[in-house]
Amino acid sequence: YAFLAFAALLCQQRGGQFCHGIGCNICPELPALDLDDTKWEGLEGGYKGTKYNASGALKKLELANGKVEISFIYKELWDELHHQGDIGLASYYAVPHLVRIAQEKKYLDYNVLGLVSVIEIQRHKDNPPLPKALYPAYNDAITNLGKLAVLAINQPWNLDLASSALTAIALAKGQIKLANAIQNMDSEGVIDEFLESY
Repeated sequence: YAFLAFAALLCQQRGGQFCHGIGCNICPELPALDLDDTKWEGLEGGYKGTKYNASGALKKLELANGKVEISFIYKELWDELHHQGDIGLASYYAVPHLVRIAQEKKYLDYNVLGLVSVIEIQRHKDNPPLPKALYPAYNDAITNLGKLAVLAINQPWNLDLASSALTAIALAKGQIKLANAIQNMDSEGVIDEFLESY
């Protein structure tokens, strides 16, 4: 027990995974997870202290056809991966899959741009650090999110899509503060208030 307590403390100090409930062998960090990996079951989502297995919804998203079905699945993902500014490790590990699925299905709307952008913006606030082993897959996903957003130029834009696409492009270029500002310009009232101030 003394050794486990020491290992937990050491892992937490190193920014490892022990304190997030997915086990530790002196800080082995997890790379991108396959959707059949059982480690999804131990990851927290947007509700602190609550596990959320995002792999189920992501598998459904892979198989989904049609806007209504996809929107229904995204509703669950929005609810579970982000809550009042809080995100968890499940949120981070979902990002590469969310972007990959959107690319494979060639389906682009506000949901993938908006949700992934929210996760990336909130990552830089008071939330768990991104596991170092996930960096390559996660950063590639953010870059590819920007490419998806550029493709949206060929679609009709409502304010939601415009805001999320521009936010995603800013994030892909590392402009976190600008992305956060753009993301908040999501209503005519907010935009009018901003314009009146300058």
